[in-house]
Amino acid sequence: MDKRVGCAGLGKRRTNRGGIGKTRGASRSSVGLFCAGLFLAFAVTAGLGAQTGAGGEAGVSAGAGSSARGATRSHLAVELGHPVYAVIEAAELRGAVNRLSSVKPYTRAQVSELLATIQGHLGLFSQMEREEIARLAAEFSAGSKGDIGQALWRASNDRAALGAHIEATGRLDVAGLADLVAGGISGAGSGGYGSWTGDPADLWHLNSLFQAYIKAYPESWLSLWGTIGVTYDKVNRDLFLPYSFTKQWDAHHNKVSTSPYSDGEEPYPTWSFDLRSDIAGATDSGAFSLRLSRFRRDWGMGSGSLSLSGTARPFMGLEAQFRPSELFAVSHMVGSLGNWEKGSADRSTDLSGGVYTAVTEQKMLAIQRLELFPFDWLSIGASGSMIGAKRFELGYLSPMMFAVEYQVTQSDVDNMALHGDIQVFLKRFGKLYVAGYIDEMELSGFDEWFSKARNMFAYQGGLKLDLPWLPFGVFTAQYTKIEPFVYTHPPTWNSDTRLRVNTNYTNDGENLGYHLKPNSDELLFRLDARLGSGWRGSIEYSFIRHGDDPRAYVTTNHYIYGDVEKYLDYGGGVADYAKNFLHDGVYDYNHLLTLRADWRPAKAPKLFGAAVPLELGLGYGLSYTWYEDGIGSGAPLKSPEWKNLLELKAKFFL
Repeated sequence: MDKRVGCAGLGKRRTNRGGIGKTRGASRSSVGLFCAGLFLAFAVTAGLGAQTGAGGEAGVSAGAGSSARGATRSHLAVELGHPVYAVIEAAELRGAVNRLSSVKPYTRAQVSELLATIQGHLGLFSQMEREEIARLAAEFSAGSKGDIGQALWRASNDRAALGAHIEATGRLDVAGLADLVAGGISGAGSGGYGSWTGDPADLWHLNSLFQAYIKAYPESWLSLWGTIGVTYDKVNRDLFLPYSFTKQWDAHHNKVSTSPYSDGEEPYPTWSFDLRSDIAGATDSGAFSLRLSRFRRDWGMGSGSLSLSGTARPFMGLEAQFRPSELFAVSHMVGSLGNWEKGSADRSTDLSGGVYTAVTEQKMLAIQRLELFPFDWLSIGASGSMIGAKRFELGYLSPMMFAVEYQVTQSDVDNMALHGDIQVFLKRFGKLYVAGYIDEMELSGFDEWFSKARNMFAYQGGLKLDLPWLPFGVFTAQYTKIEPFVYTHPPTWNSDTRLRVNTNYTNDGENLGYHLKPNSDELLFRLDARLGSGWRGSIEYSFIRHGDDPRAYVTTNHYIYGDVEKYLDYGGGVADYAKNFLHDGVYDYNHLLTLRADWRPAKAPKLFGAAVPLELGLGYGLSYTWYEDGIGSGAPLKSPEWKNLLELKAKFFL
């Protein structure tokens, strides 16, 4: 039987006072948790490692990688932005591989097996595509040797390496630079087209990273990657298209002054840090894997997941995946969340009426996903997730315990959600998919789903089309709607905590799920393709609408807000909230256009005789935003705004 398979992934839900509701909670990252995880890994390795045949080959995104069995395998994750994901997606749409998990990132061993399967169906690909597939297959089938690549130092047996990753991204305000060049700096107050009246420092943004790393493969089932990264940044959030900003650093910036701490938004670059790691193990069959890691993840079928999206900030997570059969997969993860920008709350001793007033961001995520693959053309995913105070709660550590219901036995204080998705493949045509996210629901009539604010849910639907006349060409059309108060949650008390805990669905102040704010929608069109050997490109258009009430946030006002920090009040007026999209706040309307081209040469260029693998990127973004008062509040509206941005990117893999 031809088995072409993949990995697993999931979502979230809650309960509270009568609805399918908002609940709250989480588990603690600790030495004990890690030791328990390693014990489980050894136990299951003994039980599942010897399995072969249908279950073994189906295990964890097509098993451990038969093409890599002659080499030391690498179970380290393949970063989400790697070009190989575009190849796998195009191959899936053409029917070369199927039953792939939506839980990413995949491991290098999984990718190796998928590429080997794709090579068995080269008749579906053009000559240019075949060459790219062959190049990637050679890299990934080499196991740890291919993973180490051109490291600065590598052990003679290819089981360890030291190296560095250097990356820099610059952004420029094209319109502002044009004014500056055309009219020069004319001084504040002169105004007018063809002159620049602001600070030249406002025209550019820089994010750069030097990341030293160590990789090791002490056993065939175990791989390790650790880093120490330093960033040098000049942050300008205005030089991002609307709703596209995400932090690329992991701590306060340091100005090296008497007031050292900064958010990085200075007229000059400042220092910060970047931390990523991966400790991963898997059985020989690939039916079970366990990892303790910190990087970005994506658990969804579309372009951006409602439950755990690739735009979410990295966090430390202990993750287990089970794939004993080609028919189903189970994924489970507990993660440690926080927000270093609000660290002062953790040290606060402020009291009011004998009660601590600060709200901490020290919280945890537990997320599970069950994926079913009854046919080659159908996959079904169901997820549950929990956000709550950090604590060592054994029930949240178990991949086989349904956390959404378990939390009811633990005082019903945690923030829960449910997520589900279905995708249908039409071989050599593409796929259709729908996804839903239930934050809280009242089991009332359908006519109230879009009018009562207590019904907090999000949904997404789209299609991805295979474009065989373009190398790895994929066209995406997708609609996403985030209802008011989705991802929000009131702060909660817990017996283990001195402070209330902010249990909204965020990490580092950014959504764990889809990147839009509550009370938003988006229509997205995207085209991805290879432009030539080593070249890939994309063009994307999106139309985003978002509403928020300009009046002061007071929970008893019962206004409809569009901010993840503004939660619904349960103090007696829940029924008074009335949502009416486009007519319940002041709305911003956004047209966004993005063009990108990236080049990763098949053969690394040489510098002083040494090969230097690199990737260069060029991007252009254009947006237009205007505002409309949907409630007649009389609040002054912002003027329409254009953004005209250029992005330059360089990566070096040493």
